[in-house]
Formats: sequence, structure tokens, C-alpha cells
Amino acid sequence: MTLKTYLIRCKRSNSIWLFWIFINSLCVYLNGILSAKAISTIVNFDLQGFLYLSGAILAVNLIWVLQIYQNSKASEKAIQEMCTEIRKDIVKSIESKGVIRFGSKSVSAYTSWLTNDLNTIRDLGFETLELMISQALNIIFAIIAFFSFHYSLLFTILIFFILMVNLPKIFTKKMENKAVYFTEKNEELVKAIDDSLSGFRMLSNANQLHFLMVKILSYSKKYSKSRVSYSKTFGGLMSVQNGTSFVSQIAMLTHAGVLYFNRLIPIGAVSSSQYFSSIIFAGLTGLTANYAEFKTVNKIFEKFELEGDQSINESNVNKQTWKKFIDKVEFQSVTIERDGKIVLDNLNVKIEKNKKYAISGSSGSGKSTILKAINGEIPISKGHIFYDNIDSKNMNFKDLHENISYVSLEDHIFNESILFNLTLGREIEDSKIERALELFYLRDWINGLSHGLETTLSEISQDISSGQKQRISLARAYLEEKPILIIDEATDAIDKERRYQIEKHLFSMTEKTVIFVSHHLDENIRSLFDKIIYLD
Repeated sequence: MTLKTYLIRCKRSNSIWLFWIFINSLCVYLNGILSAKAISTIVNFDLQGFLYLSGAILAVNLIWVLQIYQNSKASEKAIQEMCTEIRKDIVKSIESKGVIRFGSKSVSAYTSWLTNDLNTIRDLGFETLELMISQALNIIFAIIAFFSFHYSLLFTILIFFILMVNLPKIFTKKMENKAVYFTEKNEELVKAIDDSLSGFRMLSNANQLHFLMVKILSYSKKYSKSRVSYSKTFGGLMSVQNGTSFVSQIAMLTHAGVLYFNRLIPIGAVSSSQYFSSIIFAGLTGLTANYAEFKTVNKIFEKFELEGDQSINESNVNKQTWKKFIDKVEFQSVTIERDGKIVLDNLNVKIEKNKKYAISGSSGSGKSTILKAINGEIPISKGHIFYDNIDSKNMNFKDLHENISYVSLEDHIFNESILFNLTLGREIEDSKIERALELFYLRDWINGLSHGLETTLSEISQDISSGQKQRISLARAYLEEKPILIIDEATDAIDKERRYQIEKHLFSMTEKTVIFVSHHLDENIRSLFDKIIYLD
């Protein structure tokens, strides 16, 4: 994807925007031409002609005022429409990644894509393009004006035009690289801020809050340095361009003056020559500099991976389908490595339908790794995982997630209503929701809230305990009604009595395969497991 993609996709809004840009340039041209003619009428003592031209200039400027108002509306509407389309494509790209590829970048990086990088695209892309189009149209109209004065003026324009078009090429490549560099440093800054503020309570308890300032300022300085570096390169370009522009305008004025002394053009053309030459060469200065900035935007689009993203879900096209869990999930000589370290080595485990399994072992023994491997969240290095005789390497992962509910200690609670957090937007019968509220001890708490299930969790976030969050996550998984339920330490924060009752219910469901990891494997529920898998 490139900027062109969105210009075409939103062509109706952009056409209206382009129309008002054209009207602006037409007004600039008419203002200059009519002013030149008005000055000539003064020299010729033509009062009637002067008054007529003055009225025409007034009319043009009134149209210009209207154009400014309409262009402001049209540009913002078009830009917002295109920004929305870019966000849609970025989100689609993120959706297509699958859990493994999604985890290759931090949430802060994706946040930066959707906010800071999009603002950069707006500034250096859409708004710069508006300037470029306006400058190009102004230059074209100014050339028409000079041609109407005298054709020889075009030769002087051509010489300086070639010079000014080629000068920016010295700076373009360097500006592209530095633009991408400062967006990367911006990502790092956002990540550092998010990381630091997320640990506020821990730092406060340790009397180490000064760490916030140290870390954030450290990354802020790196970002500032990258922006200054970009500005230096851009400043070099602008100084060279402006210097050439000044010389060009003087040359055009001199040329026009010579033509006047030879009685080839009227005095009004001389007075307007500087007006139109400043439009041409100042426009060229801006146009070439803006074009150098404009080209940097495509580098940012490359970072979004908006096309050619061969993610797990996209690779589902030629995979085998697994519509319904029938028999077993089996690990055959599975080895998993992470960061060059073996986490699981030659594991052989069979998970049979409707049976209940607990996985026990010391910290770092690979308990959660097994669960994530079953859920397709991490790749295996050697061996095979079979789902009813379908190899994970040939598995359609969308089907996999239709059969597995996964609840972890890290489950996210959305800044949405309690109902949304239970259903994730799916239509679920009220009776089933009521049953879930009872089973997971949420009914009394929700009854005490003024808006009940429609309460937005962010409004009461300070009052939600870790245990309540876990019970919401478990209720959500229960309502999904999938045949396999994976629970990764997702009951540890629930008080002992409620935890026992919830676990007892989960492990008593005859039509559910449950795989359970917990630091609190209660002796009272051990008998409910068909097998306990011990890891060294």
C-alpha cells in the first residue's frame, strides 16, 4: 500500500478537495494578471479601465475568501477519511498476524503505528501533497502569465527550473532514512513511557520513582536527537533552494526590465514579473523540498506490512480443517526452543476428549509453554502436535480457535461494558449469561452496580480485584462453549472457597476437556483429574 492507494480509494472527497485547490491557484493567477493590467491603465490615465479592473480584483478576492473556507472543510474531510482507511488496513494487518507474529512487536509499537505514525503520514503525506498540488498549479498559471507577457521569459524560467528540480536529489535519500529513523525512535519512546508508567506502583513502593524521569528522559533525548538530525538535513535543502530562488527572481526581474526598455512588454508586466517569478521559484523551492519530504512517507507504509503479510491465518488457505474435536490432542517427541534455550525436550503427551488434566512442575519447567503450544501461540522446533490426527503444521488455526478456550493470568479486560467483556460482542442467550454469573460468583457484585451489566469497567477499574477479573475471564470462556478449556493459572487470585467451588464445577463438566495449570493445586480437587502431568 502507498499514499496513492488511499487517494484513489477516497476519490470523491479528494476530487472536491482538488477542485478548491484549483480555485485557489486560479485566484492567485487572476489577482496577478488583473493587477498588472490595472497598473498599465494607471500609466495610460485610463480611469474607466482602472475602475473596471479594480472591481474585477475585488470579485476575485471575494471568491478567494469563499475558497479558503470551503478548502478548509474539504481538506479535513478528505484527510480524515483517508486516515480512517489507513487505520482499517493497519488493524486488518494486525488481525491477520496470528498470536505468534503479533507478539514479535510490543503493543506500544502498534499503538505508535495507529497514532504517531499516522500523524506523520498526515503531516508529511496528505498536507504536504496539498501544498505540492497548490504549488504546481500556481507555477503552471505563472508560466502562462509570463508567456502572455513575452515568450522569451520562458527560457530564463527553464534554466532555473532545471537547476532547482535537480538540487534536492542530493538530500532526498538521506531524508527518507532519517524520517524512518525518527518514527522508530518515537516507537521506542512510547514503549519506554508505557513500560515506566505501568510499573508506577512498584516503583513507588520501592521509593524509586525517580526511575520514571531517568528512563523517559533518556528515550526522549534519543527521539529529540533523531528529529534534530532530520531538521538539519531538511534545513540544508531549504537553504540551497531558497538561495537559488532569490537569484532566479532577480534574473526574471532583470529580464522583464530589459524587455520593457525595448518596448516589448507593458509596465504592468514588469511590476507583475516579480510577483509571478516569486510564485514560480518560491513554489519550486517549496515543491522540491516538499516532494523530498513526501517521498519519506512510503517508507513508513513499508513498516506497516500492509501487503504480502504471510501470517499464520493467511496460510490457512491450503490447510486441513478441524471442525470438531473428536478424539485427542497428542504431542509426539515435541521440542520447543525459545531464545536459543530448550524449554521442552522430546515431550510425549496425549490429551483425550472429555478428560481432565493438571500440569504440575516448578517455575520455568514449561507448564505454560505446553498450553500455548496447544493453542498455536508458539512454534515447535521439533516433533509434531496432532489434533485428531491433523498435524499442527497443516492445521487451519482459525478452526483451532473454534475448538479451544484459553484463559490465562494475563487475560485482558476491555475498556467496555461488563456484558461485552463476557460475550466479546457475540449474541448469547440471557439465560446462559445468568447461569455464568451464578457459577462464577459475579451476580451479587453486578447487582450492586448502578448500570449492572452495562457498567463500563474503566469507570470502576480501581474497584475491580484481580479475583473479579479472573472470574470474568473464566465466565467468558464458559460462555464460548468450546470443547477444550485451557486454564493457565487463571484461578490463583480467587479466594479459596470460591476458587474451590469454581474449579469443582469446571472439572465436573462431562462434555469438556480441561487442561489446568495452577500454583494452588488443591488436594480436594486432585481426585477430579484423570491425569496429573509432572514436569521436571
